[in-house]
Amino acid sequence: METIAVQAAGQVAGSLVTPAVEGGKGIFNCLKHNYAYMKNIKKNIAKLKNEESYLSAVDEDVKRKLERNESTKEKTNRCETWLNEVAKIKQDIETLESDYGKTSTYLCGLCPFTGLLKLGKRIVRKTAEVVELKNQIAQITIMVEKPPAAPIPVIRKHPPKIDDVPSLNSHVERLVEWLEDEKLKRICIWGPPGVGKTTIMENLHNRVGASCKFDIIFWVNVTAEGRIRNIQDVIWERLDMKMDGNYCADQRANMISDKLKDKRYVLFLDLDNILSEINLREVGIHDEHKHGKVVFACRYKNDNICGDTDEELNVRRLSKEDARNFFWKVVGSHLKGNPDIKPVAELIINECGGMPHLIKLIGNRLANMDDPAIWRDMLLKLRSPTMEPLEQLEEVYKAFKIVYERLTEEMKPCLLYWGVFPAGYEIFRDHIIDCWRAEKFFLNLRKLPKTRDRGHAILDEFVRKSLLEEGRKLGHFKMYEYFQRVALRIANLKENFNFFVTEDENIIEEEWERARRVSLIRVRLSTLPQRPQCRGILTLLLRESSLTEFPREFFGYMCGLQVLNLHETRINALPSSISSLINLKGLFLNNCDQLVQLPSQIGDLQSLEILDIRHTGLYSLPIEIGQLANLRCLRVSFTEDVGNHNHVEELRPMVPSNVITRLSKLEELSIGVSHNSSRYQNAAEIAREMSELEDLTTLCFFFPEMVSFEAFIQNSKSWKGNETPSAGNSFRSFSIVVGCQRNSSASEFSVFECSAEKHLKFSAGNETPDAIFQVLRQAKAFELIGHQTASSLSVFPADKLQGLEACIIEECNEMESIIDRDRTGTAFEDNDSTNVEFERLKSLHINNLPKLTRIWQGSIESKSLCRLTTLTLKGCHRLQMLFSQGMIIRLSQLQKLQVEDCGIMKEIIEDGITVESHAFPKLKNLQLRDLPELCSICHVSLRWPSLETILIKTCMKIRNLPHTMQSASKLRIIQCTEDWWNQQDWPNNINEDDFREFLNFI
Repeated sequence: METIAVQAAGQVAGSLVTPAVEGGKGIFNCLKHNYAYMKNIKKNIAKLKNEESYLSAVDEDVKRKLERNESTKEKTNRCETWLNEVAKIKQDIETLESDYGKTSTYLCGLCPFTGLLKLGKRIVRKTAEVVELKNQIAQITIMVEKPPAAPIPVIRKHPPKIDDVPSLNSHVERLVEWLEDEKLKRICIWGPPGVGKTTIMENLHNRVGASCKFDIIFWVNVTAEGRIRNIQDVIWERLDMKMDGNYCADQRANMISDKLKDKRYVLFLDLDNILSEINLREVGIHDEHKHGKVVFACRYKNDNICGDTDEELNVRRLSKEDARNFFWKVVGSHLKGNPDIKPVAELIINECGGMPHLIKLIGNRLANMDDPAIWRDMLLKLRSPTMEPLEQLEEVYKAFKIVYERLTEEMKPCLLYWGVFPAGYEIFRDHIIDCWRAEKFFLNLRKLPKTRDRGHAILDEFVRKSLLEEGRKLGHFKMYEYFQRVALRIANLKENFNFFVTEDENIIEEEWERARRVSLIRVRLSTLPQRPQCRGILTLLLRESSLTEFPREFFGYMCGLQVLNLHETRINALPSSISSLINLKGLFLNNCDQLVQLPSQIGDLQSLEILDIRHTGLYSLPIEIGQLANLRCLRVSFTEDVGNHNHVEELRPMVPSNVITRLSKLEELSIGVSHNSSRYQNAAEIAREMSELEDLTTLCFFFPEMVSFEAFIQNSKSWKGNETPSAGNSFRSFSIVVGCQRNSSASEFSVFECSAEKHLKFSAGNETPDAIFQVLRQAKAFELIGHQTASSLSVFPADKLQGLEACIIEECNEMESIIDRDRTGTAFEDNDSTNVEFERLKSLHINNLPKLTRIWQGSIESKSLCRLTTLTLKGCHRLQMLFSQGMIIRLSQLQKLQVEDCGIMKEIIEDGITVESHAFPKLKNLQLRDLPELCSICHVSLRWPSLETILIKTCMKIRNLPHTMQSASKLRIIQCTEDWWNQQDWPNNINEDDFREFLNFI
């Protein structure tokens, strides 16, 4: 068999060799070359691995270089391809190594000639590819500078949800609307720490980001140290600007400005820790940026902290309902049913003062705690300023103290004095200023008017700094509850400023002795110490307590007392020991309705400057009042109550003769009397005595007859000084009633809404004497009641009406229009400011004018009515139409419109005139009552951009409300009867269900 095989092989070889004799040499070389692939395979695989290691090293170098520069540069596409090729060739080498390991060499068994030959060739070729790939990198550009990346429009915040906190949510809604207004560039959100400013701003930030209406949105928490640089850094990074280069602040500002000038952007600045000015131009933010807006939150109102603002939002405490709901959400609503916890929880909620931050802090400490003792202990800690506060509340304490320490030395005691009142207590503006003066906080101010002005400025500063807020009653202020505890804590750390504030009726005498200021407001007192040893006490507040009488010697050792407040107590007399109060400067007995007499020792209070005895049971002033030589302010009122007095008392005048004359230092005088009092027969004498007062600057007085009023204006030394302020005096405020006094049913304004407290009420006159004009020229509020001849207010010279901010016209039977420019026959130029009627008027109330046919007759100057916010109209039964086109144009600030009981009125806005869709841009409240002939509010559809509430009652002919109000985007409440609603006409393009959620049937 072997012989046959050899022969066959030889034949094959011979048949191949014979034709290739001539090329024998070439064949030999080819066989030799192929044999080399197999012979050197082990050497070649080693060479391949070696070249691969070099390539891997180059690959690592390239990747490391890319990584080091990835922030500013990016790899080229060719580099990307090279890297991919390296990765692929490494996989190929792994495959070759695997195949090599599986192939037997020619030394072991039969030689796999063909497979080994192919493998050898692949190894050699792959080695050549590795070498070539390794050498290519020298000619490849690995990376280039990154192009400017499009910045991320918004980086979302993660604020607490406020869907269930309407008072916060409504703020966000308002701010969204402001940001949509192209004209608004700067928006300020201000309020005390912990009130929810950041939560509001974060929710606004996300809402704006989700709207996709801006190219980029910035958020910066500004620190006191960084400020300008801090803001620039965030903007710089968000815009992905070059970091290299040592740019100065001005260069950075210019570069930022150039980047932003054509962008639609919003910059949110949290400035809660910043108390000084930030110049946004130094940042690179300019008003010239057409589409740029800035929203900033700060602790207190300061027009200069970020320049002038276009809108300001004062964030106050949560509503009681919101605070309660938020609290129970934090602590766990399951605890609400615990009868031992719920009453304590209500007190804790009150202590938190509607401040979300405090509610959350306290709520988290009490969450799921079902032991009532823990809750009571928490209440004790919150109420006790002498104890160390909770660690979490220190942040609020420090925030208050930072602002306090920046106050002037004059203002600091004024702020701390609030600590003497109960938490959350509302205090009348003039009363707190009286207390400050009596406590000698204004030693350099001798005159009361200057004290009042300084006090107003200080109160305004406290409100702007979010240390106080305006109360529910006009002219009242209150401190945030926790701030009040902080003020008390700071005060008690100061020497000679000790406060003793308690709600406990059981008081030991040692507590009286240590205190400088004692507050027992609203305490149910059963007894008082007989003669407490407290010579150092300066203030004693017993107002609204259950006190009925004093021990006879109670005031014996209180010679240092400066403020005594017995407002609304049940005392019927003062003890004779009141004569010991030789340093008393302020005595407040108002609303002590059981007090029927003052002791004769009242005349011994020679230091007394302020005496308030309004609304008491006093039948007349004691003659000893005339001995109060230093009295500067006297407030007294009387009522008609003959049944409690004998005939001799009925004959006594309410103000004895010569009492007023003897009070030569009097600067403020208020004498109130019931309009039907029969004992006011000496009013003319009192007016004569008032005329002798040279320093009088505030007067509240009723002149029942015109003669006494004219005599006072003509002869008063203080009023003459008022006419020529350079002579010394000027009336700071007055409330003067002339004529038959009666209550006005239209008196819906308060003098505190006016810029100055100057009020004139003129009743039942047939003529208008010059004395009325003299007072009217200075008045800010004017009531014209029952005038019998005036056909319009145009009988008054225009310059006398120019300063009015509130006006009431009632029961003037001959009045046909409020202003009648046609009847005057005078044409005025717009630039003649002395002839512009009602330029500053904010409130206008019209009531029971039977002949009124128009509010305004004739042309209306551009400045007239331009500030009117409130208009009420009642009982005008000849008025068919309310607004002409000329009036509508001027009423750009009108917020409340009330029309009632006008029997023939057919339309609110005159039909056939051209009405712009944006008319009444700020009207929020519309009330229509008892208008049986009224068919239409407006014959065209207006935008009503601010309208929130509508009340319609007994106006059955109005059927087009849906058409009129279809664009009122803020409408929330429609009060009406169900019968009236069911008769409305619904156009095809309006869905009734869209309005149904607003309905409140009455």
